[in-house]
Order: sequence, then structure tokens, then C-alpha cells
Amino acid sequence: MKRLITLVLSLTLVMFLAVGCKSSTSSTAAGGAPAVSSSSVSAAPSAAATACPSQASGFAKTKFVAHAALGFGAFHRYIYKPYRAGTFRSGAHGRLIAFAKAALAALFIKREIRLSAAAAQNSPALCKIILTPLRTVSETIQAAVTKLEGGDVSGISAVQNAVSQAESGASGLGAGITENQNAPLS
Repeated sequence: MKRLITLVLSLTLVMFLAVGCKSSTSSTAAGGAPAVSSSSVSAAPSAAATACPSQASGFAKTKFVAHAALGFGAFHRYIYKPYRAGTFRSGAHGRLIAFAKAALAALFIKREIRLSAAAAQNSPALCKIILTPLRTVSETIQAAVTKLEGGDVSGISAVQNAVSQAESGASGLGAGITENQNAPLS
């Protein structure tokens, strides 16, 4: 009974936090055109192509690599490795704790992906190539969390594929990502 209550409370907390992360705001710039907010990297591929800068600003590649390394490392440590070890299976030892950690990690990962996408938006090379794979990672993480809430772990493989695609795209641009698997979830 205690485990059931813990599971229900954990999932409720995750749902409330996830709802808060889904909201996006847009404002209007002085010219009347909508401004691109950091929570919604780009609404359409054409918007991303026109919003790319001509010169890099403010250590964009370094910030991108740092945030992506934290996010991808947290994915592998708290979601992918327990998945491969079978911790999410019914009756596995530490299953509830693994689900709680995975839920917190998913929120952390979405935040780090959003921050890395914002940093990539300040680099001309990264902006054109890496924003779409980052958007795919974010969307597949959301889908995997939704599936995990129902007990289905099949979405984790899709996230792994999206992360690998983003990492290879970044490496091709000279922004190789070395995952930080000691990422704090705060």
C-alpha cells in the first residue's frame, strides 16, 4: 500500500511539473512580428532558418555542448541504463525509485535540451543543422514519459536513437558532446 501511494504521489508530481514545462509564451516585438521565445525554439523549420544569426555570439558552441552533455548524460544514467538493466520491468527491485528518478531526469533533460537549443540558436552553423534533432529529442522524451506513465518502456529506444542522431550531427560541426553522467538533477 505504501508503494502504491508513493507511486501515485510521484506520478502526480511529475504530471504537475510536466504541465508547467509544456507552457510556451510568445510576445510581439516592436515591429508587430512575433518574437521567438526560448521555450519554443522554433515553430516551423522555415522560422528556424530565418532566425539563424550571421555571426556567433556569447560562447554559443560552448554553451550548447555543456547543456547537451548534461542532458544526454542524465538520459543515459537515469533512464537508458536502468531500462537496459531491466529495472523498469514489473517486479524488479527498485522499480519505483527508478521511475521517480526517470521522471525527474526527464524534466531535467527537457530543460537542458531547451537551453542547448537556445545556445545553438546563437551559432549560425549549429542553428541550421542541430535544432531539428534537438526538437526531435525533446518530443521523443515527452512521448517516452507518457508511455512510461502507462508502464510501457518502448519509447526509451526512440529517445536513444534521437540522442545519437543529435550527437552525430553536433560532432559533424566540431561540437562533439562528451556526456556528463554525473549530472545533478537540480
